[in-house]
Amino acid sequence: MIEQDYFMRMVSMLARMLARIIFLKNQKDFPHALLEIQATGKTLLGIDPTLIRQFNPAQLRVLLGTDPSLAIPKAYILGLLLKEEAAIRSMMGEESEAGLLNLKSLELLIDAWLQEGKGLSPEHAHHVDALLAELAGSALPAELLEKVMSYHEGTGRFDKAEDVLFEILAASPDFALEGLQFYRRLLMKSDGDLLAGNLPREEVLQGIAELKIR
Repeated sequence: MIEQDYFMRMVSMLARMLARIIFLKNQKDFPHALLEIQATGKTLLGIDPTLIRQFNPAQLRVLLGTDPSLAIPKAYILGLLLKEEAAIRSMMGEESEAGLLNLKSLELLIDAWLQEGKGLSPEHAHHVDALLAELAGSALPAELLEKVMSYHEGTGRFDKAEDVLFEILAASPDFALEGLQFYRRLLMKSDGDLLAGNLPREEVLQGIAELKIR
């Protein structure tokens, strides 16, 4: 879907700019690091930094345009910039702001993964996993939890997808139907795939039985 040449040029520019941001962060020059993030966002994405802070992920996706060949890599790049800003805000002691930025970053990075159907770079899954670890213990919005579940299923980590499923069910029992559909998709996979995803067929069948009781 994505025009590879365009994406590679964007990633090459981003890598150079991120190196500068990380250098400033390591030097604890946080004001200049934040200014560099804003400048990078404006250069690569053409977005006013104030809008990035004001808009939620759904609004930001609209702002990035409807052409998937442009919007998907831009969502990925924006997610990385927000992740880096969150790390800086956390180092500055602004934990609440860092948490909000991590949530935006996570949703944008997962959306980019889901829309493309795979990672946009070898580090894509690493960035998502790092954010999930950072946000562990936080109450994620229901819509984002559903995306996290889809992400885990898509990356073959069926046990993690099941964990998120039951987290969703704890708050939204009506999600049981989607849960059954999840297990039925797993039943179509080979025993080897299920074992690789740490959810053997016997446990899939147990999950279906439990949801039917619900």
